[in-house]
Amino acid sequence: MTISDQIDALQKRAADLKSSFDKGRKETNEQVKARLSHAKADIDARQSAAKEKVGQAADRTQSQWKSMKADAAAKMQAMQDRVDRKRDEHDVKKAERDAEDAEEDAADALDYATWAVDQAQLAVLHAIDARTWADERAAASPPK
Repeated sequence: MTISDQIDALQKRAADLKSSFDKGRKETNEQVKARLSHAKADIDARQSAAKEKVGQAADRTQSQWKSMKADAAAKMQAMQDRVDRKRDEHDVKKAERDAEDAEEDAADALDYATWAVDQAQLAVLHAIDARTWADERAAASPPK
């Protein structure tokens, strides 16, 4: 899967999350619980196919997430400087390795983003479940 394909898939997952949230707010607690179970099964199935790669990327990326955000600009500048240097040096093999490394880093970050969207989906559905359950309990309770 190309980086462009991964970005498209991630964008679709984020849009699906928004749609799921909007739909879930209008459902009963039982409907939300059923969707939550279905979402968990879908995520497990999707993640089992790439579990090892995602796990490695998640472990590596999760531990570095805050520092990654903090030094993203510096890394981008360093990469640009490296690209500029490599253009000047005409070192095709080194430039190819640098490009492959950058593509692998991007793929790892996209794998982590996909994992994060999956976790957000579960968290949103759990929140909706808790809210619908609380609302149903409040509606079923005799007025005080």
